[in-house]
Amino acid sequence: MYKIILTICIFSSLFVFADNNYRYYIDLTDAKDDKLHIRLVPPDITEQETVFMFPAMVPGTYEVYDFGRFISNLKVTGKNGQQITVNKLDDNSYQINPATQIAEISYDVEDTWDTDIKERIVFEPGGSNIEADKVFCLNTHCFFGYFKNKVNNLFILQVTKPKGFYASSGITDIASGDTVDVLSVENYHHLVDSPIMYCLPDTTTIHIGNSSVLISVYSPNKTLTSQFVARNLKELLFAQADYLGGELPIKKYAFLFYFSDKPTLSGASGALEHSYSSFYNLPEADTSIMAQEIRDVSAHEFFHIVTPLNIHAKEIGDFDFNNPKMSQHLWLYEGMTEYAAHHMQVKSGLIDYDAFFEVMIDKLINARENYNDTVPFTIMSKYVLDKYKKEYNNVYEKGALIGMCLDIQLRYYSKGAYGTQNLMQDLSKMYGKNQAFNDEDLFNDIEKLTYKEIRTFLDTYVAGSKTLPYKEIFNMVGLDYIEKQTTEKITLGGISVGYNPETSRLIVVGTDRLDAFGKKLGFKEGDEIMIFDNRKLTLDNMREVMGGFLERAKPGDMLTIDVTRMDKKGKEKIKTLKAKVKPVTVTETDFIMIKDNANEQELIARKTWLGIN
Repeated sequence: MYKIILTICIFSSLFVFADNNYRYYIDLTDAKDDKLHIRLVPPDITEQETVFMFPAMVPGTYEVYDFGRFISNLKVTGKNGQQITVNKLDDNSYQINPATQIAEISYDVEDTWDTDIKERIVFEPGGSNIEADKVFCLNTHCFFGYFKNKVNNLFILQVTKPKGFYASSGITDIASGDTVDVLSVENYHHLVDSPIMYCLPDTTTIHIGNSSVLISVYSPNKTLTSQFVARNLKELLFAQADYLGGELPIKKYAFLFYFSDKPTLSGASGALEHSYSSFYNLPEADTSIMAQEIRDVSAHEFFHIVTPLNIHAKEIGDFDFNNPKMSQHLWLYEGMTEYAAHHMQVKSGLIDYDAFFEVMIDKLINARENYNDTVPFTIMSKYVLDKYKKEYNNVYEKGALIGMCLDIQLRYYSKGAYGTQNLMQDLSKMYGKNQAFNDEDLFNDIEKLTYKEIRTFLDTYVAGSKTLPYKEIFNMVGLDYIEKQTTEKITLGGISVGYNPETSRLIVVGTDRLDAFGKKLGFKEGDEIMIFDNRKLTLDNMREVMGGFLERAKPGDMLTIDVTRMDKKGKEKIKTLKAKVKPVTVTETDFIMIKDNANEQELIARKTWLGIN
């Protein structure tokens, strides 16, 4: 304790004499009405007039939120103790004159998770949450502003906190005390890249080589813990390290998980990536439901330690927080990251190749049915904030498919010696954390590292408007892609199944696609399945029970299903559904089969891609 207090005193004395630093003061013990009061002792300002700003947008959100909307009561105090007049230019900007006389700026910050400002609701992982005496989710761009053209100064945060609270963050320069912490980052870009979660600690640390990975959890009802999350992430994180070449390009990383027990204002849940951390707002659901969700989302966010940390365009490296310009290469930042998150799992054996194919086929269908496939991806990326705003989520669908197609081709042309894993490592060496690439140079640089055929693919299908050539690509790894085919097969009746956490049962949520067998069984929407084919059905054994039935069932077999169903009086009753198995004619679309006659080059590419002989 003595050493910690001494350290803070030394830091404080240094800060007093470092006139070119931003020195912020925030008191978490003084939260009122979901607001916090912020004080700033600014760096020296030599201009007579300046503009103090809050971000309109931050990297990773792809949405202009105007975070200054949540700032109120901004006051500027002069060195003579008098108030300096402030001219508010817009939601995010305040003109101050005389700037040379500024002694302190103070203002209040309202949290975005629980606000009356309903226009342009901020997606929770990119916003702020203030729950007095419980938890504080400090996405730093929501709380701390900067002076125009002065983003490269040191930022120092002095945080007064409730006793026992812990600052979970990817920030490494933290001096922790009993009731006061001091955090320091090198510039505003790093500050915005560093969310902080304050609460009573529930943390677990995983060590991977020379890297330390912090997992911090806030779960209001203690349903989920950091140990549970760590158990589900540990194998995945080691697999990711192996996928990236054996070592991680960071010394410290922080997973910050807030599990919510109520609906979010945005109606969504998810995560926001950062270079050294990721912040999550996910439902506080049963552990059996959340395990794979946590793995999938975390795998994606964690891979952002490659892009944009070590591979980024100038638009990202020199991000303009108040007049943002977008890079053409969202396929690289988000698409390649999403692909790697799933490919890593199948490559390491965490999922089988059928599950991987299922994920990629779902993306193929979503990209085709829900987005404009004729818009060149580079154009969509560049204008994603306005003209093509509705196309953004395609980065997780077609963007990932671009990554897959690129990986397959690289393995085919290199005879298994090179894939996107190698390409990303080579691009990281070519650029690195401190060197951004020019958008127009990226394809040239990739061609230098790979093949002219890869450049043709990028020009035709990423910068061009042609649909990805799935059949041709899958053929390179000895697979047949079949777009449509009519067959006779045994089904589960054509029902859509969900999960009811209140009863812990699977529930029929859709009957609009019932086939002849499903109609004969007599399914109704709302049926909760208790017994399926003489076995108790649960979320955990659903694939085993239902999949096993489909594998062994023969025409004429009797299928018996016990369901609970509400009667007209609203009382729950058990009903037995029975029918003899009868194949139905189904039209299948978008599926993949292993070719029997693959040549040697295709077999090598397939083996190195997925490990399939």
